Amino acid sequence: MSRHSFLRNAVTSYGERGLLLGSTLLLTPFLLGGLGVAGFGTWSVMFTVTTIFTMLEVGFSAGITRFVAAALGREAPADAERVARAGVLLMALLGIVALAVSVAIAFAADGLAADGDREAFRAGMIVLGAAMFIRLPCVAYGAALLGHQRYDLYSAAQAVVTVGFVVGAVIAIETGGGLRWVASAQAIALVAGGVLFAVLLRWVAPAARLRPVRLRPGERLLSFSSYALLADSAVFVGQRMDTVVVAAFRGAAAAAPIAVAAKLQSGLQAMTLPILNMLLPMAAAMESRGHGEHLAHRHILATRVTLQLTLPIAGALALFAGDVTDLWLGADAPAKTATILAVLSLQTIFLSAVPAEKILIGIGRVRLIGTLNVAEGLANVGLSIALVAAYGAVGAAAATLITSALLGPLKWPAACRALGRPTVEFLRGSVGAAVLASFPALAAMALIRMLLEPGHGRLAAGAVVGLSLAAAVGLYQVGGPRALGHIRGNLAVPRPGDPDVQAVVRTPDIGASA
Repeated sequence: MSRHSFLRNAVTSYGERGLLLGSTLLLTPFLLGGLGVAGFGTWSVMFTVTTIFTMLEVGFSAGITRFVAAALGREAPADAERVARAGVLLMALLGIVALAVSVAIAFAADGLAADGDREAFRAGMIVLGAAMFIRLPCVAYGAALLGHQRYDLYSAAQAVVTVGFVVGAVIAIETGGGLRWVASAQAIALVAGGVLFAVLLRWVAPAARLRPVRLRPGERLLSFSSYALLADSAVFVGQRMDTVVVAAFRGAAAAAPIAVAAKLQSGLQAMTLPILNMLLPMAAAMESRGHGEHLAHRHILATRVTLQLTLPIAGALALFAGDVTDLWLGADAPAKTATILAVLSLQTIFLSAVPAEKILIGIGRVRLIGTLNVAEGLANVGLSIALVAAYGAVGAAAATLITSALLGPLKWPAACRALGRPTVEFLRGSVGAAVLASFPALAAMALIRMLLEPGHGRLAAGAVVGLSLAAAVGLYQVGGPRALGHIRGNLAVPRPGDPDVQAVVRTPDIGASA
């Protein structure tokens, strides 16, 4: 991937994430007011199940992305085409599972819904299951787009899902359609985005055939995708199950605070995930070209950038959580939302383990990541059940933070061993440097929180001062105007014979200036 392609992919990925964040910020209070707390809690359970299916599709399709990228790195487009076609059949099987699970939840778990919403819950779950049945085979085409490193086109299809749901949900509420039609709006948007994946892949590879085929004996796509599914989805599923666990133990209304806080947490994750998701096909392509040393530099840089971006913002949300919820939701904010937001914001810091995870999957170490993530996901669900029973929704947020803090960082030394680099060197250049660089911003925000009275003024002062300090330190470290060039140059995939390869991989010693 050239530097121009990297920049195009990064900008469009962030644009799609920004669109998702903006729609979430605007739509959440609208749905909360239109459906009521109990109705919003019921919708949150339904949306959580759909989100889990979406993450399952991302995890399972990671194998398609990896093998397509590796084949294109070897300049074998026929192999890339076959991977995509076999992936369609595999994803269709996953769609059957999604439909069956949705129907089972509709009739066997309608107790998760508020008393007056059970019928709408059943109808909505069946509609959403049918949508995933249609969408999932098409996701294989989207995964192939990522293998071609066309994140711009993938983001365009995802933007259609976001905009389609917002428009449909607003129409559903304004016309009195309620919960049932909100679910239908989500279903239509998911299907439209899936169909667009196929159309866009045809545009990228007009000569490629899209008809599904069966796997040949010895092909690793199914086994790799199965482990990638565990690796990419287990932790997320465990975390998003918090809403379901709270609804099961405390009722749908009690699940509303953690569902609301998770919306804002997702916005914080959107600060870094567009870049981090690009690491998987990038790692696969680089490994196929023998650029392992360059990949080790990417690991250090991506981890540091992730942590240095999330630390100040997570700190701001945690320190001023009450002010944020008052500004965002006002009097409609469910009780304990601010506390849950503070805890979930701190958990987001451990996104810094995602670069190691994506790189390990990209170079084929998917079983290790699958094992670690399954352990983390199961631990999160088990601890959530125990803490929710004792402390309510706050306990679910605490369980997520505890399991992420204990198990997430184990991926760092695993990636260092796989890349042949000392863990101490990695920690010094990434984690240590990012923490030192973020300290002035965190200290300033903590001081402002202590000195000023709660309110919008304190939130504005803390955010402006803290984030300005964080940005100033970051720009100083990389030399101001050269910031974009360093990031773009170090993350672009060098091609054979690229005259800029040696310049690209020289990461400046910016840790010493932190």
